[in-house]
Amino acid sequence: MSEVRDAFFIVWSPAGAKPPKYRHDDYIAAVREAERLAAANPGAEFYVMAAQTLRIVDNMQRVDFAMPIPF
Repeated sequence: MSEVRDAFFIVWSPAGAKPPKYRHDDYIAAVREAERLAAANPGAEFYVMAAQTLRIVDNMQRVDFAMPIPF
């Protein structure tokens, strides 16, 4: 089954201590955020990255093992 979702953008820095969490719905807003972060952190690189595809495996199989009853 295929699904289409709205694209989003993230701003990522290889020197960042935490992975990006904010999803920008608009490319221009993401570029502005990258520029703001770059101005606040001279010398650091900030990339605007677009989500292109997503894969999810959702057929988790659960198996319980019976423990023998000690007698």
